[in-house]
Amino acid sequence: MTVQQDMKQITKHNQYYIRDGNVVFVAEKQLFRVHRHFFERESEFFSHYFITSGEADGTDNKPFVLDVKSEDFAKFLWVWYNPQYRYGGQPKETWLAIITLATRWGFDSMRELAIRQLQRFPMSPVDRIALYKEYNIDKKLLIPSYVDLCKSPTLPSPADAQRLQLETVLRLADARERALLRAAENGCLSPTSSVLEDGELATIINDVFEMGGIGGEDRRHPSLPSVVRWKTHDWFFVDQFSSNGMNGTDCPTINPPKTKQGKLSQDKGKVRRLDVSETEVMN
Repeated sequence: MTVQQDMKQITKHNQYYIRDGNVVFVAEKQLFRVHRHFFERESEFFSHYFITSGEADGTDNKPFVLDVKSEDFAKFLWVWYNPQYRYGGQPKETWLAIITLATRWGFDSMRELAIRQLQRFPMSPVDRIALYKEYNIDKKLLIPSYVDLCKSPTLPSPADAQRLQLETVLRLADARERALLRAAENGCLSPTSSVLEDGELATIINDVFEMGGIGGEDRRHPSLPSVVRWKTHDWFFVDQFSSNGMNGTDCPTINPPKTKQGKLSQDKGKVRRLDVSETEVMN
């Protein structure tokens, strides 16, 4: 950052050239006059930069030069000078600009704020994973995205795989395989990686992606206690339904037939065959 600007072509920013500001920056030939306190309080980068910037002294004639877009710097300053004291309503692009500069300049608190806001925006699993990896955001926040990809009936497309990168694709395939095996061990008749509940998938993903523990509450989808059973020959097929009426696992499992007393029905040492038409609904 060196001061080599034609001051005649530089204009004052219409919002962030503040009258009682005590430090001046220039970005894309626009002057920003703001308060030095924020920069020194939150960023070691600027604490060092202010004393090692050569000829610049933070005045209108010798402003500190920033190699950023003036529009992005204005979005960055908005966090401090927001007149409404709330952060909702801003588009995702605003927070991407903020997290970019906060990461670059070492504003840790502002970076955490941007991450919290980005969590609110709907994104496809691939978009979120690619974005969070780019900004080195806590990978535990990606567990829901990995769960969605594990439950997908298909693997990522070649374009998505390129964005995810090879290591992530291989780990994802490993997680899907483990989920399939877990479903088979649980007695699923047609096991796929999508039949496990989110909590079980999260545990597998935590292990495969080496996240060091999920922490917090187990985020499982609640399900109704009702169990629908239908009998065919010697076996019960059990389906559980979630609170929205959909099948919680979408995978019937097999249990040995039992009498109302919970014991196998026997006739002279043989298991009694139940008629196919017999049905039972338990709540």
